[in-house]
Amino acid sequence: MYAETERLLVRDFGLEDVEALAKIKYDPQVVEYLPGFIKRDASHQEIKEAIAYYDRVKGTGNYEEEVLYAIVLKESQEIIGVITISDSSFLYELQVGWVVRGEHCGRGYASEATIALTDYLFHSGHYDYLIAVMDVDNPASYQTALKSGFLLFEKRTVYDYKYGRYCDDYYYFRKFNPNSKVKYRFYGELEYDGRHS
Repeated sequence: MYAETERLLVRDFGLEDVEALAKIKYDPQVVEYLPGFIKRDASHQEIKEAIAYYDRVKGTGNYEEEVLYAIVLKESQEIIGVITISDSSFLYELQVGWVVRGEHCGRGYASEATIALTDYLFHSGHYDYLIAVMDVDNPASYQTALKSGFLLFEKRTVYDYKYGRYCDDYYYFRKFNPNSKVKYRFYGELEYDGRHS
């Protein structure tokens, strides 16, 4: 995958990017909000194996495992973050995610990269919509989702049936393909036609 924006490149990771990806993975900002990113305590060899996996599945539409793309500053060629695609294991929908190293947060890079990726997926795939989910205590990602064209669909609470308890709340966003034939996208869009009482 390759996309270019005003300030960024969004591209595949290469084996030469292992150190940059490790730096992102262990950035305090990333660890706080995405501790399972790649694999906890991943070695450089395991990061290299993950990059090889991304290379194998790119363009196949197989996102059973999370696939990562590099967010690169165009001017310096520095990799500052990651944008992800995955088939959500519990929602069964194509999910987009993002992380940016702490020193580069607050400059709109995540939303700029997310718009580029979603545009790419809508033009190259057969997706009516994409989703983004995040914990309710992550206001930066909430704002990134809105700036990227996602709309809040609902706030959800997870119930853990195994342990019989409620877990953390999260926000569930959707962004629809402008060319989608799906007519009604959000609650309340179905117009009342007078046939039901």
